[in-house]
Amino acid sequence: MKRFFSEPLFQFLILGLLLYVLVSFVQAKREKQSKEIVIDNERIGLLIGNYKNQMGALPTKQQLDAMIENYILEEISYREAKKMGLDRDDEIIRRRLSQKFDFLKTDLGATPAPTEQQLKDFYKNNPAFFQTEGTVNFSHIFFSTDNGNDSTAKLRASSVLQQLRSSDSQRAPEKGDHFALQYDYTEQTPLDIKQNFGDKPILDSLFKCHLHTWIGPVQSGYGWHLVYILKRGDATLMPYEPNKEIIRAKYTEVLRNDQNKKAFDELERKYIIRRPYLDTK
Repeated sequence: MKRFFSEPLFQFLILGLLLYVLVSFVQAKREKQSKEIVIDNERIGLLIGNYKNQMGALPTKQQLDAMIENYILEEISYREAKKMGLDRDDEIIRRRLSQKFDFLKTDLGATPAPTEQQLKDFYKNNPAFFQTEGTVNFSHIFFSTDNGNDSTAKLRASSVLQQLRSSDSQRAPEKGDHFALQYDYTEQTPLDIKQNFGDKPILDSLFKCHLHTWIGPVQSGYGWHLVYILKRGDATLMPYEPNKEIIRAKYTEVLRNDQNKKAFDELERKYIIRRPYLDTK
């Protein structure tokens, strides 16, 4: 009998049996845990906190009971969906998890407050962050495409332009069509122009063409225009002292972005990234 127990085959079978029992025990425990939904005080606190943030008051007992039942239903649906693999190859879920990771990484990364000298150096070395936008004052004449095609409206504008260039007029909206907004604008930034006229050629014309002369026809999101530019204000660097909090916020943003990029680069080095689409055959 002693010889039988010392046989390698018997020992292998015993080891295999023990391993099977261990794996079965672990799987059974995991399966039990996967079917267990615990509504503890922490979960109740989260449900109450979420309700209070949204509604501004604490839930009643009936509302809390309904929230608990809804959580249980949602948790069961979530687990069953994961079992079916519905979370795989889903672009929305993938993007959402990526965003949550980025938020967590940002929250965990402590950003030290800058000293006064660091803030001044940042302001001095990054003037592009703190430039006020240029502005423009102008008057325009509008030519609508509603009563004809695009080329007709542009041709009408060109004809009026020849008349205006032989006159001293700086404002003549009556020579065009009715415009729903204003005919005269002051202190307009590029963002103002985009909001009023769209991101069209009129934007570049207003900030690049000569002053005190009629120009055009230039196109907007509405149709065609002739424009008389009265004045332009150059972009300027905002003063340091009155805008210190803006500068501090920008400093923190840039520093956090740098920290996040370094952290991501560290993570990326742990992965093998293959790009077969770049292979040329």
